[in-house]
Formats: sequence, structure tokens, C-alpha cells
Amino acid sequence: MSKEKFQSKSEVIKFHQITQGAYLLGFFGHINATFLFWYLEITELVYLNVFFSVPAFALSLYLNSTKHENFAFSIACLELLLHQVASTYYLGWDFGAHFWLIYLSGLCFFNPNWHRIVQYSLLLIICTVYITISYIFEDGVYTLSKSMYHFSYITNAISTILITSVLINYYSNTTKKLERNLLEEQRVIENLLNKIKSLFGQQISHKIAKHIIENEEGIQTTNFHASIMFLDIRDFTVFADSRPPSEIAKFQNIVFGELIKIISENHGVVLQLLGDGLMAVFGAPIRYKEHEKNAVKSGFGILECVDNMIKAEKIPPIRIGIGLHAGNIVAGNIGNEERQSYSLTGRNVIISARIESLNKDFNSQFLVSESIYQKMNHDEITGEDLGEVKLKGFGEPTRVYKLV
Repeated sequence: MSKEKFQSKSEVIKFHQITQGAYLLGFFGHINATFLFWYLEITELVYLNVFFSVPAFALSLYLNSTKHENFAFSIACLELLLHQVASTYYLGWDFGAHFWLIYLSGLCFFNPNWHRIVQYSLLLIICTVYITISYIFEDGVYTLSKSMYHFSYITNAISTILITSVLINYYSNTTKKLERNLLEEQRVIENLLNKIKSLFGQQISHKIAKHIIENEEGIQTTNFHASIMFLDIRDFTVFADSRPPSEIAKFQNIVFGELIKIISENHGVVLQLLGDGLMAVFGAPIRYKEHEKNAVKSGFGILECVDNMIKAEKIPPIRIGIGLHAGNIVAGNIGNEERQSYSLTGRNVIISARIESLNKDFNSQFLVSESIYQKMNHDEITGEDLGEVKLKGFGEPTRVYKLV
């Protein structure tokens, strides 16, 4: 018999309650059978019930109440098997005691704590016994009246049908309940994951949220070769000082809502909204080639979108500054156990920010480094070489290109 623990506390309680009722029924049922066999003057079966069957079910009741469910169940199954064999031997096949072996076959799979090998082995034994006694115990030691045979045969058959039907109904309802619970748990988990993705997406991005949830390795700090974008709305402070907060919030929602959509459509990820700007990355946390081209395409899409919104009078006239640079970065969760955020670090992130700030000096809106410009299709996109520019905090100058 398997020594594995039950799957759940509720399963243990349910099995205990049902078997306790069954043992109680078996206990009183065999007491009644004792009087029946005494009336029929079948002494051997009277002794069998008094000294084996009734004590067996009494012991099963006691063991089950003391949390020894497997021992109790084994004793009850053994009693049912031997009792029906003995009854058929003394009273013959027409008495109908063999019907209880059909009921016993259903009990083979009732105990969830039994190993499958034990369950199928017991079923094989029952089938073998059933076939065997049908041949060798066709006529019993004792002979009863025809009416008594008919009564006992029908009684045993009906009792077995009723109990087996209850057993099948229990299995069916249990299966349906498990299926409903599984579907409900699946629905709850899906809703929970959607909420988690939504909450993460509000703070970082849906791509990062999905990556963190589905890939444990994705939350670790990792090296990437990626394109970094910094975007700034020019003179936003002056704009904000002259308008009420509700109008500022509406402006930010309209502008950033469209910009985030464009970046996402070009496989980019917005990491931070800076009030008057944003930082995005292409090529992390999911690696892919030609992220430079996606970053440039996204930049032009942003410029076109802003221009269309101004023409449609959705927003007041504004100018923006975009800076792009590609290189090796470190990306991952930064912070402590209480607060973490997915972000980028490394000199190339700072270079991208410095390039964006050069838009003020060159009166431009879209500047890229040489690492970006080299990956572009120059038949479709051309840029003005602004030469090597000394960036604050860096010794070596960086070649910068203006895209229009």
C-alpha cells in the first residue's frame, strides 16, 4: 500500500466521513445478517458474522476514528471479499452474495491514498474470485426454498445496484466539482496575471511585465547591445507654469499616449516617463537584431505624430528633442527588496542623454550617434554630419548626425 499523503485536507475529511458511514452501515448490516443466518439455521455463517464480519467492521470503525484510514479500509475490503466467497460457498450462486463483489470492485479506486498498482491488483483478484466461484460454488452446501432464493437474490442485487449507483454518483460529482474548481482557478489566475501585467505595464511596460512573469531569468541584471532613446519636450516648464494642472495632465496623456504607442509598435520599451520627456530602449529586455533601425523609425514616427496632433489642434505647438545612441548596456532590476525598477545603466545610456540635450545647441529635433547612423539605410534616410562633439563627462568626442 502506498504511504503517500493525501492531496488535501478536504480530501482526507471527505474520505473519512464517507468511509465512517459505510463501516457503520456494514456493522449493523452484518448484525442483521447474523439473525438471518440464525433463522435459516446456517451455523457456519452465524459464526462467521459473530467472530469475523461484525468485529471486522467494528475494528474498521475504531481505526478510522483514530486516523488509521488505510488499515480500516483494507480490513473492510478483506471482510467483504471473504464474506461473499463464504456465503456463495454455503448458499450457492443463486443466493446472490456475489453481487457484493461488484460493489467491492468499485471500492478499489475509492481510496485516493492507495497506489495504482494496489488498486488494479485488488480489482484483478476480485474478478478472478468472481469467475472462479461462479463455476465451483454454483450449488451451495445448504439448500433454501425457491422463494427464499428469489428474495435474497433480488435483495442483494437491488442493494448492490443502489450502493454502486451512489458510488458512481460520488465519483461523477467529485469529477465535475474538480473540473469546476479547476476552471475557476484558471480564470482567477488569468485575471490575476492580467492585473499584474496591467499594473507592471503602468509602471514599466507590458513587454517587460510579460518577460518578468514568464521568464525568471529576465529579472536578473544582464548585458545587452541595444539602442537607447531620450526624448524631451522643449520649454515644458514655461508651458506648465501658464496652464492649470488639469490641462497639463490632459496634454501629457495625449502626447505620451501616442508616443508610447509608436515606440511599442516599433518593438521598443518605454522605461521612464520624466514629466517633460521619456527614456526608451530597443533591443532589451528581449534581444533582437537591427534595433537601431527600429529606434530611428520610431523617432521619425514620433516627429510625424506630434506634427499631426499640432495640425489637428489636439495639442498646442511644441518642439521636441530626440537623442539616439547604440551600444552595450546593463539592464535589469535596480533597487532593494522593498523597491525595485527595471532600468538601464552604463556609459552608453549617459551618452544618449547627452546627445538629446545637444538638440538645443543645434536647434534640431532628432540627433543620433555614429553607432546609429551606420546601421541606417542611407538610400532612404540621410543625415547631416555635425562632426565630432565633446560630450560633458567624456574625454573622447562623439560624432553626431542630424536627421530631418
